[in-house]
Amino acid sequence: MAAHEVAPADSGDDQSGSNTGSGSGTHGNGSGSGSGSGTSTMPPPAHVPLLLSEISLGPAGHEFVELVNPTGFAVPLYDLYLSDNGNYFKLPAGSTTLTSGDFIVKFPDNDIVPAHGVVTVAVDTSAAFNTAFGANPTYSIADANLTVVTSQSPSLTDTGEVIVLFQWDGTSPLVRDVDIMIAGVPTAGNTIVSKSGYSQLTNSYKHDAMSIAAQASAPAAGKSTKRIMLETGHEAQSGTGNGVEGDDETSEATGTTWDTTAAFSAPTPGQVPSALLQ
Repeated sequence: MAAHEVAPADSGDDQSGSNTGSGSGTHGNGSGSGSGSGTSTMPPPAHVPLLLSEISLGPAGHEFVELVNPTGFAVPLYDLYLSDNGNYFKLPAGSTTLTSGDFIVKFPDNDIVPAHGVVTVAVDTSAAFNTAFGANPTYSIADANLTVVTSQSPSLTDTGEVIVLFQWDGTSPLVRDVDIMIAGVPTAGNTIVSKSGYSQLTNSYKHDAMSIAAQASAPAAGKSTKRIMLETGHEAQSGTGNGVEGDDETSEATGTTWDTTAAFSAPTPGQVPSALLQ
């Protein structure tokens, strides 16, 4: 994995602060992220094509979550969060209760995912990740090089976790789902929670189908689970869900779009999954 690529942000966006800082991480193959100083003033994007693409549940030092940008244009990370707690959607009301090992982290506002690129979020330190995989991650929760909104000694449970990529602009009463995956076979305390009709501040969440299923088993130590197909045609995209574009991320047929027990293989952090590129 060579030095990462930094893609410029779209100059047509209205964004305060400079966007000339260096990128973080050392992943290659079109991976990594660009970064800059200042505070974003852009409204929440109406389209966020990023997807969860790989999850490694363990052992310690090997835990990571990877995102892919399947499109041919750079995608900003502003207003995007990552969590392994099913109550993430309560964040705007400040009522999210995390159990031991859980986290909610926010990506740097001015960072982007390059076209056909990936970013890797390690749970442990970059040093531990480097020892495991021979390269640094894009971000490390333990090193706090992204904003740790709240955490309880973050880790990923070996038997299973729900992983959620979501968007929140910091003021809206509701969050918007970007992508959800139930990796392995989590316990009731580690899995997804329905938002259907949940009233929060001045609004209520729409209906969640909750048809997304856990996997038949969790990847063994030294293996990860990987996305093998895009969502299109495999989830409800009618515009009436809790997703960024009204998609229902709780309806994805992940048994089709992600690999299965027999296909679990060694982790490939930093590698762009060519089957997902548009």
